[in-house]
Amino acid sequence: MTSNLSAGRKVRRFSCKNSEQAYTLVELLCVIGLLSLLLLIAVPAMADFGTSRNLEIAARTMATDLRKTQQKAITAGWSQYVEFRTDAGGKDIYRLKDGKTSKYVNISLPEGISIQANNFPLSGSVKTLIFTRNGAAIPGGTVTLQNKSGKKISVIVTPGTGRVRVAEVQ
Repeated sequence: MTSNLSAGRKVRRFSCKNSEQAYTLVELLCVIGLLSLLLLIAVPAMADFGTSRNLEIAARTMATDLRKTQQKAITAGWSQYVEFRTDAGGKDIYRLKDGKTSKYVNISLPEGISIQANNFPLSGSVKTLIFTRNGAAIPGGTVTLQNKSGKKISVIVTPGTGRVRVAEVQ
């Protein structure tokens, strides 16, 4: 449509009816279907990420606790013990025990994390790691933690030096 203005110019007016565009129902259903498919794939992967992250946090927390126990043995001047045991409820724990006062602190593993393997020697009926007053580990060994999906991470204590490190199990 055109109209004349007093200056002699022509102005074009557009109707909204000709310029409106919309998506069809089929196009909207296709987009919804593709988004649903992506969510179907992504949600289980994200759930596994959370359990893997909990396993890593548990292993790093244990390694930190072992290093603190080693440091306490050096600063206190007497041996410190780490006992790996199962509590009355059947849950895996580790106990940090003072060698002189026999005071201890029990530390529970997070829900869904368990001790899968442990090659520390038995002291009585409990597997025990000993840090001597100079920080050396007697005898050293490995604790392997496992989550519900089967992923494993090991906390490794080097004999003699007492170096504590975390490594993924392949």
